[in-house]
Amino acid sequence: MELEFRHYPDETLESFLLRLSRYQGYERFSHFAEDIWRDTLGQHEAMAGAFPFELSRVNLFHAETTSQMRVRVLMHLTNQLELKNFSLMKIALTHSKAIFSPDYKAVYRNNIDYPFSFLRKTFTPVCSECLAEASYIRQHWQFLPYQACHVHQCKLLHHCPECNRRIGYQDSEIIDHCECGYCFIGVKTEPSSDSQQSVSQWLQVSSSNSSLTESQGLFSYSCSISERYGILLWYVNRYGEDKDINLESFIAYAQQWPQSFISDLDRQLEKAEQVRIKPWNQTFFNEGFGSLLKDCRRLPNRQIAHNKVLSSVLEYMTDLVIRNPKDKKSNVGDVLLSPLEASTLLSCTVEEIYRLYEFGEIKAGVRLKMSSKLASQQSVFTLRSVVELKLAKMTSSVDGLNLYLPEW
Repeated sequence: MELEFRHYPDETLESFLLRLSRYQGYERFSHFAEDIWRDTLGQHEAMAGAFPFELSRVNLFHAETTSQMRVRVLMHLTNQLELKNFSLMKIALTHSKAIFSPDYKAVYRNNIDYPFSFLRKTFTPVCSECLAEASYIRQHWQFLPYQACHVHQCKLLHHCPECNRRIGYQDSEIIDHCECGYCFIGVKTEPSSDSQQSVSQWLQVSSSNSSLTESQGLFSYSCSISERYGILLWYVNRYGEDKDINLESFIAYAQQWPQSFISDLDRQLEKAEQVRIKPWNQTFFNEGFGSLLKDCRRLPNRQIAHNKVLSSVLEYMTDLVIRNPKDKKSNVGDVLLSPLEASTLLSCTVEEIYRLYEFGEIKAGVRLKMSSKLASQQSVFTLRSVVELKLAKMTSSVDGLNLYLPEW
């Protein structure tokens, strides 16, 4: 099967396979998939069954038990097409081992992790001007925060102007037309708002090319696409809903970073001071700051240098301990952290916290029973001891997941 077939690095896998099926003369994708099934049946029975007949189910992240066999099918198809310097695996969305805090799954594509919750599941809006340049579906159109074309500065088209049907090429198997016959190419759409344009550009364009790099706050940081999606997901999880992303509020908040975040933490601390009924050395960290550390533990990176939110949290907590030195009367520096929370600030695993505790590097702020086992959610370590240990022994120029090894 030697074909001169145009491929695009930013195209979705479904769009590529749909165009390929049309190029080969198939009227329906299911007929194309059936021939792939016959072609692979002789190699391995499970391999043939791993490739679905529905276009909407073909991507790798849909597969569970058959995901490895589906990879084999895509590799087989790549070899048949003889695509130079190109692999279908580069445009496939796969399951990712990364996690976005507190517990969001991720999908992976070409060295970038995306929050699964940001993926449009049932429809895909389009940019009519992009379709006029090349008729294929861009991958970034499938993510909820991407609401405007960063190239043509216009809103994405969500519904057919003729019949008002929601646009979804995976169900209709048509890329540039509606099922009613209306052509999307060249359709005039509304200009995008400044916030929509800014966020789309920030999520899509590299830092060196983005006009936002000269802006203030979070937009001034150089960070990967995965980290940017992590920051936005953290903001939505803390202040809003992922189905109703207020981009204007996010822009205003991000431009005032870190002061906007510090002010929020100050208000949270002030409220905790007013409502607490126990002294600080008997108060749990999550009683004062909620799920702050859990929510920024992985975005999706745990390394301080690649997690701007966690870095700001650590700076705030360090400053808090400095401003509240050890005293006879307990203060906020004596608030109690769990091993999980301590491991977040120290950029290490929970197992390393147990080892640090066992060798006396970090001491419990409460008395534990000799026979009791320290649970990962049990709040026993003071914020002061964790911050002091971080400054004394667990800081470096390559501040990542630290591994503590005691002297034998």
